[in-house]
Amino acid sequence: MIRKYDVLDAFRLIAALFVVGIHSWPLPDLNSNIILFQGIGRFAVPFFLMTSGFLLHKKIIDLTDKKEKIVYIWLYIKRLFQFYVAWWLLYLWLTPLKWGGTYRFESQHGMQLLKSLFNQYILYFFTGSTFIGSWYISATIIGVIIVFVLFRRLSVLLQLLIGILWLGILLIVLLQGKQVAMITVLLSQTPQILPAETFLVAVPFIIFGRAIAKYEEKLSHIPITLLVSIVIVLQALISKEIFHWRSMGTAISHEQLFFADILAIVILLIAVNKTVLNIKIPSARYIRNLASFVYMGQFGLLILASIVRKHVDIMFSNWTMYVIILLLLFLMFEILQRFENKRNFKLIKYLW
Repeated sequence: MIRKYDVLDAFRLIAALFVVGIHSWPLPDLNSNIILFQGIGRFAVPFFLMTSGFLLHKKIIDLTDKKEKIVYIWLYIKRLFQFYVAWWLLYLWLTPLKWGGTYRFESQHGMQLLKSLFNQYILYFFTGSTFIGSWYISATIIGVIIVFVLFRRLSVLLQLLIGILWLGILLIVLLQGKQVAMITVLLSQTPQILPAETFLVAVPFIIFGRAIAKYEEKLSHIPITLLVSIVIVLQALISKEIFHWRSMGTAISHEQLFFADILAIVILLIAVNKTVLNIKIPSARYIRNLASFVYMGQFGLLILASIVRKHVDIMFSNWTMYVIILLLLFLMFEILQRFENKRNFKLIKYLW
């Protein structure tokens, strides 16, 4: 029987709140935003990806029949795709808009417009976002297929080695890419691809999550005080790292930071630690679903806030916007959840 990881669900909600902060910069001081959200907050996406690998491996390890495992993996992928489609439909109005609420297809007509529509609605599923924020879902889907289907004959240990090498190369590309002419030329030929927002990020972290699940019994005995101490030290190192890469000017993207990735791993280790597993949260399922809803629901509200700022004479700070968005997300989730099992509202359950 699969264990319940209630603290893991709580960490997922915390990670989702950090993601909202990454996109809204709510603090009045610039450096505070950089440290807390652009730096420390970067643990969030790797953490989400690792939990997918961790929980999926924990589920299939309990299945003895190989066919059952394959069936469950594809059911999991199907469920992720339903999650993607549900938000795709909800965000049809958002797809033609960029950050800031500007129209994406301005001055495009005929074949040029058709090509842009094909790229936006289909191609970008593999190379980025079909709508703002969707890259995380498509990246997880593709990453799960690679790790659990294409790599299924490889041992978890071999996968772990691949994941470490994969992430190492990715970090070099993202953090020092502007110093390497071949990388900049290659990315200039494929401007629609930002490696930090594709399955290239998902694969290593899903592998890491799977490896932690595989060796959980040993890893869960790491002293919790040691893990907490590492978290504290990592926060200082992340602060140093983010300012280092910003000053160097070599990074193609700051969306992946070495110490933030390590922080995500340590937080997952805390969540599955034998001491923490004794903590039970009665509303863990509610928190888990809320985290998914907050992660995806923020994007529409952020775009709407940008439109309101542009066209309505209402001034509000980023902190006010951050608080209002979170309150609206909590309120909408509470309302939608009440309709989840209604006959004509079955689509709602796929929003989390």
